[in-house]
Amino acid sequence: MTAGLGAVTLAAGISSGQAQTQTQVQPTPTAPAPTAGAGKVRTEQRGPVLLIGIDRPQTRNLIDPAIIIGVGKALYQLEHDDGLRVAVLHGIGPDFSMGIDPPAFIAAVQAGIIPVKDPDFISILELAPPIRTKPLVVAVQGGTQFAGHEYFLAADIRVAASDTVFRQAEVTRGSFPGGGATVRFTREAGWANAMRYMLTGDTWGAEEAHRMGLVQEVTPPGKQLDVAIELAKKVAAVAPLGVRATLASSRQALAAEETTALAAVQPTFSRLQQTEDFKESQRALREGRPPVFRGV
Repeated sequence: MTAGLGAVTLAAGISSGQAQTQTQVQPTPTAPAPTAGAGKVRTEQRGPVLLIGIDRPQTRNLIDPAIIIGVGKALYQLEHDDGLRVAVLHGIGPDFSMGIDPPAFIAAVQAGIIPVKDPDFISILELAPPIRTKPLVVAVQGGTQFAGHEYFLAADIRVAASDTVFRQAEVTRGSFPGGGATVRFTREAGWANAMRYMLTGDTWGAEEAHRMGLVQEVTPPGKQLDVAIELAKKVAAVAPLGVRATLASSRQALAAEETTALAAVQPTFSRLQQTEDFKESQRALREGRPPVFRGV
C-alpha cells in the first residue's frame, strides 16, 4: 500500500517535551487499530542533538497517526528544551518513508484524532502555526516518496544515501501534494525541475536530487545518518541565538508569498479528494489496475 493520499492534513503534528532516550511514542488510547501495527517514533538525545526515528519498517515506514503524533511531539520537545539545539530526522529500516497509510489515517480522521489537538505539538509540515525555530537535519534512504518526500522537504539540511528513490506522484492518484511540496519543491529545485517530476509521477535518485539542490550530501548506503549527525553537531556547536536568527531571517524573506501558498494547500487537497478521478484512483489501487482518469 502506498501513500496515495499524499499528506492528507499532516499539519496535525504533536510533540511533548522531555522525551526519554529511546522513547516509543504510542497512539492515544482512543486511536483506532492502525494497519499492520502502530508506528513508533524513537527519540534519542545526544547532547544538544535530538534524533527522531520513524520506526515502522514492516510497512516501509508508512506514516500513520502514531508517527504523525510522535514526530510532532519530538519537534515540540526540540523547540522547548533549552538543552537541545538541532534535531535529526531519519527512518529506521531500508526506507525513509513511502508516505501515508491511508486506512489508518482515514480511521483517525473519522475518530477525531486527526487533526491533532494536543497543545504540545508542532507539525513538521508547518502548514499552520506554531512554526519550528530550531534547525532540522534529515537523513534518507530507500523509498522516500509521497508524504515521505514532503517530510524530507520540510528539513533545513538534507542528506541522502545513494540508494534513495524519490517520488512525488500524487497526480497518478487523482490528487496533488498536500503537504507543501508544490511550494518547497518548486522553490528549491526550480520550476521546470519540480514540474518534470510532479507532473509525470516519475521517480528520481539521490544524484539527481543533489543536482537540483534538494540534497546537500550524498553518501554510501548506511552512512547517511552518520553524516547527518555530524552536520547537526556542527550546527549545535555554533552560537544558538545566531542559528535561530539566521533561520528566522531566511524565512522572513519567503514569508509573505510562502505563507499564502501553504495556506491554500489543504483546501485544494480536500477539494480534489471529492472528485471522481480521485475515487477512480482508489478503486484502481484496490483492483490492481491502471486508473482511467476523465478530468471530473
